[in-house]
Amino acid sequence: MKYINSKKKLILLIVLAIVLIAAAGFVYYVSDYYRADSAALAALKSTDSYTVVNDDDSIIFTPKNNKSTTGIIIYPGGKVQAESYSILASKLAESGYTTIIVKMPFNLAFFGTDKAGDVIAKHPEIKTWVIGGHSLGGVFASDYAVNNQDKIRGVIYLASYPSADASNATFKAISIRGSLDNLTTAQDMENNKNKFPANTTFITINGGNHANHGNYGAQEGDNNSTITREQQQNETVNAILEFLKNL
Repeated sequence: MKYINSKKKLILLIVLAIVLIAAAGFVYYVSDYYRADSAALAALKSTDSYTVVNDDDSIIFTPKNNKSTTGIIIYPGGKVQAESYSILASKLAESGYTTIIVKMPFNLAFFGTDKAGDVIAKHPEIKTWVIGGHSLGGVFASDYAVNNQDKIRGVIYLASYPSADASNATFKAISIRGSLDNLTTAQDMENNKNKFPANTTFITINGGNHANHGNYGAQEGDNNSTITREQQQNETVNAILEFLKNL
């Protein structure tokens, strides 16, 4: 009997040790993330064109003039601080679109796929919603849109593609990636092209890479771009604005 009890205790200790190691590994993994650069942090201030509200759940850019009833929700890339997309959001707000960057638990959209629903519920003044995301954020933004097609009119895939089949979705979509993106490659896009909504516009920015869609520095495994971050983001914004006009 003592032998059996000792064996049970040993098994329990082994299981506990595995759980503790796994928990420690997860904490280490999520604590190592890409942080917004100084330019992105500087863009978090309200201006003559828009106000900024930065709270625990999101960063809201609200236009002061020519405000559209179409709003944009942005899901950040995996392990990328939400503030990294503030310049992109500010440019959209300057053009009249309320733009909301969602802050994800552990900086991973996997844990906050349905957060767009909270955003939509808090902003009844917005009549038409577009959701977008960068890299892994785009995957889960697409998942939300597929599961909530009554709420979403359009999806913006930034260096991203659907993981779940969205080919029969009712919403329009735009896909934007840099030609030198080595994390969401041209082959990745080709392999998943049949999952995109039937009404998708595909745009490749010549000389752009993966990380330039945000402001968080270089990303491991990515190629260097041959254009500036500012140029890539300006081309991205222009493409999005044209897409919004044709929703």
